Amino acid sequence: MKSQSKHEKSSEAKSLGREIQYSPLRLVGILSMIGFCTILLIIGTFTRIKVINCLRPIEALMHPSIFPTIQSVLELKAYFYVPQIPVVLFTTALLGTACSMTSVFIYILIGLLFIPVFGLGGGIDYVLEPTFGYILAFIPGVIAGGIMIKKDYRIRNLLKSSIAMVLIIHFLGFLYMIAVSIIIKHDNLSYIKDWILYESLIRAIYDFIFGFLFMIIAKILRKFIWILTAI
Repeated sequence: MKSQSKHEKSSEAKSLGREIQYSPLRLVGILSMIGFCTILLIIGTFTRIKVINCLRPIEALMHPSIFPTIQSVLELKAYFYVPQIPVVLFTTALLGTACSMTSVFIYILIGLLFIPVFGLGGGIDYVLEPTFGYILAFIPGVIAGGIMIKKDYRIRNLLKSSIAMVLIIHFLGFLYMIAVSIIIKHDNLSYIKDWILYESLIRAIYDFIFGFLFMIIAKILRKFIWILTAI
């Protein structure tokens, strides 16, 4: 009788856990968090943060005529950074793989079909924009980052996830840009060279720094938002 009673209590606890996890209130909360992160991604797309250009020596090697003296190479110069990718990393750490992918899908659909929420506009023709590959790369980036975390929010996992996500997004985005720029639009190689310097190098460094910090913030927030325990 005692063992039966314990079994019944265990089954009741599991049933109650499932009821709490999938309650309508919790589902509404999860959908609200997805909507919030989608809005946050739109805000991140149009936010510009003034930071220091950390690759001036490399820039001098690629364009020596612009830097006549060593002093000009060492001179600090502002770089306006868009924290779009760190927001994707934040969303992945906050919501997990499935919900963060939903947020990214909604963002892409809004930009292609409804409102121009991408950095250079929107509409279905935006698929021919060289930078659209970086947006599409959010999806495999989120998948890889979410798998690496696996609800284990140790700093080591967040670090590996942030590195993987930044590399995947920039690598796939750059491949897409090359395909569109050279094959479809027939742009010259100097455009590609400048893009490597100013976007796939400088931006990637700041994407990792800010992205890793954003993931740590997401880890802290998960402790205080009860809805996220179901994700």
